[in-house]
Amino acid sequence: MTVHSPPPSPTDLEEPPLPPERVLTVGLIGVGLVVSAFILGLASGAPLRGFDAHWADGPRTLLAALGLFLAGCAVSMRPGWYGGWLCAAAAGLIGYGVGAQPPAGTEWYLSPPRDWYAGVPNAWDSVQLFFGVFGAFALVGAIWTRLPRKAVYACILIWVCYHYAGIMSAVTSPPPMPWMTDQYWKRVGSPYLQFAYMNNAYQFYSPDPGPATELWVLIEYRPEGSADDAESERECIWHIIPHRSEDYVDPLGLSYYRRLSLTENLAQFQASYMSLAPELKVVQARREKASRESGGRDIPRVPATPEYERPNELVSRQLLPSFARHLAHEYARPGKEVRSVKIYRARHQLTTLAQFRGFDPTTGQSVMPVDPFMPSLYIPNFQGEFDGEGQLKDSTEPLLYWYVPIYNSRSNNPLPATLEEYKRNIRRHGPSYYFTDTVSRHARCERPVEEGRK
Repeated sequence: MTVHSPPPSPTDLEEPPLPPERVLTVGLIGVGLVVSAFILGLASGAPLRGFDAHWADGPRTLLAALGLFLAGCAVSMRPGWYGGWLCAAAAGLIGYGVGAQPPAGTEWYLSPPRDWYAGVPNAWDSVQLFFGVFGAFALVGAIWTRLPRKAVYACILIWVCYHYAGIMSAVTSPPPMPWMTDQYWKRVGSPYLQFAYMNNAYQFYSPDPGPATELWVLIEYRPEGSADDAESERECIWHIIPHRSEDYVDPLGLSYYRRLSLTENLAQFQASYMSLAPELKVVQARREKASRESGGRDIPRVPATPEYERPNELVSRQLLPSFARHLAHEYARPGKEVRSVKIYRARHQLTTLAQFRGFDPTTGQSVMPVDPFMPSLYIPNFQGEFDGEGQLKDSTEPLLYWYVPIYNSRSNNPLPATLEEYKRNIRRHGPSYYFTDTVSRHARCERPVEEGRK
């Protein structure tokens, strides 16, 4: 008589967990590699302040990354054992580092003057942050391995509620806001929302995203070694940042949207009554004198709100010179020297529903619908002319930080009644058929117009 043994249970088929000694060995090797990167930074005299590059940055980053990988492998070898998680936490936190807080009054610096000791070099600050997050998560994982399963489920449920409560507070926080939202935003959810970067996208698009910002950059070249005078040979090239046809290179458009965020950093300005009270009359007199001497033919003043926007100190003293210096080096040409870099910040106004449908609410009559790429929807402000090293060439330029208009005047043809006729004439004659572009006039170089924007 044949006796059939019962089939093995799923528990019997599971591979037995690896011994803790082997997991600990792999984890400690990973921690040791991160510690080696830490010691290499100290021994080689790597900079402890700022983001200056150093010859040991590459080896240190490689050692730290390999160490973190091995520590992660230790966790995967036996996820239920706290020892592997503690090794991963140690590797991540040593890679992130420790240091003194920035001195009072320097918190807003791009590179706070503080000493920071870490396995990952300071020049790789994003990787440093990744190590810190990984280490904190591993430390939480080590604690969870010692908690009952129901307690772990309760912690996950609390975090999910905290996450979605943060999203709700970000959406409802623009004023006027409920009292409860204000208190939650300031006292409870702000640290997590800042870290997860949910304070921008969810809040930015609620209730109105506002106009986007482009940079129109004119780079002028001269022959290498030639004198910088008005009679020297000039060559000028325009660059648009962000440029969809050039920067939208990956399926998600990550590089394009990152550049869009860069341009938004320059849209930080001070109101004239706050920043220009002592010199407002001087600035206005300089602008009016330039317009009067040209008889209004050069750059006429066209009503705009606001007509003058002076960037704040961070933008004017650090960001704009940094942009100009980078662009001059990025677009350098052999046999040529960068004569100047002129920067125009252009806000692209959003069309209202009435404009899009072709309705004038003041008269109650139908008008030509507004094309979203109509040149007059762009509000350019001149941000300055810089040399190749990012130095502002003339701080008394009459148009510095002023609106440089693109408008339809009597010298141009009046806008037609239908959008189809407008587009047909634009394709046939170009934007100058309807609009006067004083940006090209001010830059003394014709600004090209893309086919999609005609």
